Amino acid sequence: MHNAAIDRNNRNRELFHPGNEYIKQNNLSLDISYIVNPADGEPFISRDELESFTPDIITKHVMLKNGEGDCKDGDIPMLGWQSLPDEITIGHLDEITSVTDELAGKIDAFVSLGIGGSYLGIEATFRALSHTWFNQLSREQRGGLPEIYFLGQNTDPDFFSDTLDLLKGKRIGLNVISKSGTTTETAIAFRILRAMLEKDKGTNSAEYIIATTDKNKGALRELTGQKNYPSFVVPDNVGGRFSVLTDVGLVGLAMAGINIYEFVAGFRHMKKSTEHDDFWTNPALVHAAVRHLAHEKGKKIEVVATNSSAMYQLTRWMEQLFPESEGHHGFGMWVSPSMYSEKLHANGQMVQDGERNILETFLKLTECNHTVAIPTDPDNFDNLNYLADSGMTMNDVNALVIDGPAYAHFRGGVPNMTLTIPGRNAFNVGQFYYLMERSVALSGYLAGHNPFIQPGVEAYKKAMFALAGKPGSEARGEKIRAEINGMDRTVI
Repeated sequence: MHNAAIDRNNRNRELFHPGNEYIKQNNLSLDISYIVNPADGEPFISRDELESFTPDIITKHVMLKNGEGDCKDGDIPMLGWQSLPDEITIGHLDEITSVTDELAGKIDAFVSLGIGGSYLGIEATFRALSHTWFNQLSREQRGGLPEIYFLGQNTDPDFFSDTLDLLKGKRIGLNVISKSGTTTETAIAFRILRAMLEKDKGTNSAEYIIATTDKNKGALRELTGQKNYPSFVVPDNVGGRFSVLTDVGLVGLAMAGINIYEFVAGFRHMKKSTEHDDFWTNPALVHAAVRHLAHEKGKKIEVVATNSSAMYQLTRWMEQLFPESEGHHGFGMWVSPSMYSEKLHANGQMVQDGERNILETFLKLTECNHTVAIPTDPDNFDNLNYLADSGMTMNDVNALVIDGPAYAHFRGGVPNMTLTIPGRNAFNVGQFYYLMERSVALSGYLAGHNPFIQPGVEAYKKAMFALAGKPGSEARGEKIRAEINGMDRTVI
């Protein structure tokens, strides 16, 4: 390990146990004022309604904490995410950073291969906490880190080939993430990149591949044993969309220079903050209650909007977490990520004056990494000197991109709440993830279904495998083709 990496890791380890002042400065807050106050007549959800709902949600919360309720995938309770923040040791994080630092020193580019929960959390965290144009910076500007790429999350040949063009001539390392090793999208990408590495590195190719897979079984575990890849574990009791704090997420994040010690600390702090059953001081309970009651009142779409391109990545993570967990038996809200003010010039009209089937949630970043001044212009052709003369910065205007729409949409009949995130650091992102995980688990319990399985996702896989001629599914493939061919095809 290089001296720079050793120094970085020593600094990172210090934030595994952040001090009280640091925690105080990084307090996430949930504002539901535009839910419980009337816009025109009655409030969307009154405080009395929330009070009346409190016993129901606390009952579900106690069940969740006790490992009760509908929470199993097969025979395994999928609640490992609840206790995970307290179970991760500093020694395990040291092991991860040791492996990733060793590989980082030998490569120019790192490719993370995964889909769904084995991808979104990693990319969202990386993009939320890194330079917007990370890969375009020099290696020195990146702090000695390799370029970071993501593949295996789709089967678009052009996207795949264009990414390979960027990797030409570079020393690459891989982290393939798959519990089974047979997930189609990821397996295809791994097959191609593994062949490239083996052709380039020969018998030494195993030094450039990290496998994150099942501890004991599966095609990838078997291959890992044969090839002697360094490996980490996909746990049995943590579902993919809840897995960013497991080795599934931590390996790639460590490679990208994210402070995984601070990341874990954020999860731990929010776990502690949301374990109790006092409704009005537990943001997970309030968040889950508001969303559940909103759905009962006819809200079918949740626009999750932010004023930060960094935080926008977190809304994309929510886009999987909530629909995949809630979308059972006709229940659940569609999550629509939005970057404001860009989307205010696109679908803002619909939010303001369209059908009133929308709940809006704002992620408001308080402190950006940079401050951008607005200069005075002698000609004032754009009439913006009032901003410069009052000392307002782009940062001040960007805050109003949340405050203005929140008020206008509230007055227009769109109830909304704001989650304030103090700054861009791994602690806050970790807090955010755990808060949302607990909230969505409660949402499933309140709706009366298991939020930790996704039977609907399996339907498309079965159809794809059958149409592709996967051994054992030929008869199903013939049946599907016959059904398609027997339809009255209407092609314009």
